[in-house]
Amino acid sequence: MEKILYILSSKSGKTEFDIGKNDLKKLYKNRKNDVKIIETNYKNHAKNATYDFIKSNKDVKKAIIVAGGDGSLNEIAEIIYKYDRNNSSLGLIPMGTANDFSKNFSYKNFSINSLLNFKNKKIDLIKVNNSICINVLSLGFDTIVLENAYKILDKNPNLGKKAYLLGVLKSIPKISYKDLYLKLKDDKGNILKFNDKFLLSAICNGGFYGSGFNPAPSAKVDDGVLNLVYAKKIPTLLLPSLIVRYKYGKLENSKYLKEIKVKKGLIKAKEDILANIDGEIFKSNNIEFEIIEKAINWIYFN
Repeated sequence: MEKILYILSSKSGKTEFDIGKNDLKKLYKNRKNDVKIIETNYKNHAKNATYDFIKSNKDVKKAIIVAGGDGSLNEIAEIIYKYDRNNSSLGLIPMGTANDFSKNFSYKNFSINSLLNFKNKKIDLIKVNNSICINVLSLGFDTIVLENAYKILDKNPNLGKKAYLLGVLKSIPKISYKDLYLKLKDDKGNILKFNDKFLLSAICNGGFYGSGFNPAPSAKVDDGVLNLVYAKKIPTLLLPSLIVRYKYGKLENSKYLKEIKVKKGLIKAKEDILANIDGEIFKSNNIEFEIIEKAINWIYFN
């Protein structure tokens, strides 16, 4: 019988899915030996618990389900992909602040009883240099916004999603453009090369990031392609309206916001630029990325 690990994030908030340890114990009272429940209480706890669970249950089917936000998904996806991509599956009960990755799936009819009936389907991942990305790799202005939002949340944790909007307002006066060289292989096999000044670039497996921004509304996590969205030089007066269009996925007919479907690519800069993988900020002047098709099993709740 399938083994299940529930990871309850200590950072999860009150959402429409308020599921706790006692709820899960009651649900699985007849399967105590098959279900393990942990509550995270230190950095990398979710990552370590996933690794231990996989190693302790070799060669059997396993489900690792996160009750929380998007923060732990990246780490857990990487552990599953590296150590047990055939027998382990990953699922999410959206109980975080932004819940961006969950927006790629339907939770309309989800309830705690849905946890007794789920199926698996392969989804893609992104390889970024030597790391794994499950949702979005981005660089430029949006990462500056993210950095400012994190600083605001550190001082005022109760702000939640509002911190991202405040991050936008704080970042606009200090806007800058980066000289980037892009070499891409598109979904038709064509090689594209261009060098220009960019405001931002987002390589999307999923369609949402940054607390509800929807730069790639056509993105699907299982279609075998990445949606690369980028913005070049934008007149300052048009910037607020374009940010709104970027948030709500209204890229059509804009000469400043463009989208290309790609399989892999290289982004180079003369100096280190600010970027992030699923919200984890880093600096680099050389970023290689490519789609990993059907990389891990994702849990779909019925």
